[in-house]
Amino acid sequence: MMNPGVTPLRGRFAAEISGVDLSAPMEDATFHRIREAFLDHLVLVFRGQQLTNEQHIAFSRRFGELEIHTAKHWLLPDQPEILVLSNRGERGTKPIVNGGAYWHSDITYKAKPPLGSLLYALEVPPEGGDTLFADMHAAYESLDEDTRARIDRLRAIHRYADRYRQMAAEDRERPALTGEQLAQVPDVEHPVVRTHPQTRRKALFVNEGFTVGIVGMEQDEGRALLGRLFDHSVRPEHVYRHRWRARDLIMWDNRCTMHRATDYDAGSTRAMHRTTICGDEPY
Repeated sequence: MMNPGVTPLRGRFAAEISGVDLSAPMEDATFHRIREAFLDHLVLVFRGQQLTNEQHIAFSRRFGELEIHTAKHWLLPDQPEILVLSNRGERGTKPIVNGGAYWHSDITYKAKPPLGSLLYALEVPPEGGDTLFADMHAAYESLDEDTRARIDRLRAIHRYADRYRQMAAEDRERPALTGEQLAQVPDVEHPVVRTHPQTRRKALFVNEGFTVGIVGMEQDEGRALLGRLFDHSVRPEHVYRHRWRARDLIMWDNRCTMHRATDYDAGSTRAMHRTTICGDEPY
């Protein structure tokens, strides 16, 4: 039986898992330790993995059913569980140059946002292209009492179309969404403060990528409140910065973290595969 080591990287937030080969069959006891570390630390780093697409998918499925992304032009044709994040494209998928270069939680514009994602690095630039992760439990818990009382029962509006159009305007390689695709992602409402379904800890659940307003609040007032929460969430004490190496796999709890990619020289190749685990309705 593999006995994984767990080394915290940023206080309680984020941990490196050692002594595990994700390409090999995994006993239930080993998986249980990894799952417990995931709930404790929210972001897990596995260095030096040698994974086929099938092995990546198989490990991801240990955590639940996998999400198929709305934007089909980034999915591997014969393995749509894998979203290709590559500035060169792969096997007919469209290149993506500026994907995730803003603070967000994945797919919060759906009624049931993902539980989490697993991102596997195939090729990384020599400099830049890091990923920043923000601890949204810590962000909520460090707010002053008046602000927590104000936001605890508020709901926010999440939208995909605005962000996609903005990114498409900056990246000519990005296809426009079809009417059918847009119909799959109407606006949704989620609580501003989400309770984790397993640990019961509260977390801020708004992000600058997809959260566009507060239900029942005038637009300017809502945006001002959201701006304050966004700024507070990404204070340095809440953030872990991951400097990628090829063959790293990182998984994160999408229910209580945000992330963003940093800039890099587009003349270098950055190629990654992502799987995403289906989640449930926030409360």
